[in-house]
Amino acid sequence: MPVRISVDCHHCTLILTLTTLINCIISARRSFSGQRPGIDDIVGDVTMSTLTTALNYNSSSPAIIIPEKELELSYKDVQDLISSLQAKLAEIGVAPHTAVPISLINGLEFAIAFLALGAQRAIAAPLNSSYQQSEVEFYVDDIKATLLIVPRGAVGNDAPAVRAGRKFHAGIAEIWFDGKEIQLDLKEKGKYLKRNQSVVKAQPDDIAVCPPWNIIDVARITYQWNHWSS
Repeated sequence: MPVRISVDCHHCTLILTLTTLINCIISARRSFSGQRPGIDDIVGDVTMSTLTTALNYNSSSPAIIIPEKELELSYKDVQDLISSLQAKLAEIGVAPHTAVPISLINGLEFAIAFLALGAQRAIAAPLNSSYQQSEVEFYVDDIKATLLIVPRGAVGNDAPAVRAGRKFHAGIAEIWFDGKEIQLDLKEKGKYLKRNQSVVKAQPDDIAVCPPWNIIDVARITYQWNHWSS
């Protein structure tokens, strides 16, 4: 069951799609293991409740399909992109438990950034890419963001999200897919990033997402996918 990404849908839709994917796969394995061909091919160790282990990233089955770009990635491809971006995030200073807003349209960059931040034990904060500066400022300030991830060209275009991140001294990094891997370019260091962090391993009780909706009473989502599916 690959994740299909449409570049014009809402960010929360993608997150729910990813969550639904995990829950469906875990439920399917419980119900059909040994009976339904293909399930065991894409499911990893469901006794460990993180996205790093819930799926079999060695599988050659399709994991993400982006019809608009005629791009299809296997689970192994996705894992390679996640690991590569996680290393880049650690290098520029993303540490565990720090909040990182993502101001991107839905697409491959958003999906991999979301998963790589979780792998690094950071807290992803997806923002609507059409937010005005004042709206982004509220979230960046409220969660004390250390880094803001924006699309390629956003800094040069002085995008509203860039101005908001700059106002609160968050680092600003542009992200894009070059056809082979996800590139990350730290355009502004900000005040809070400390370079060359260790690459870490996600833990089941890590906070994965800080949603922009109802930010004050944050419904923190952890990686306890198997708990949700029960």
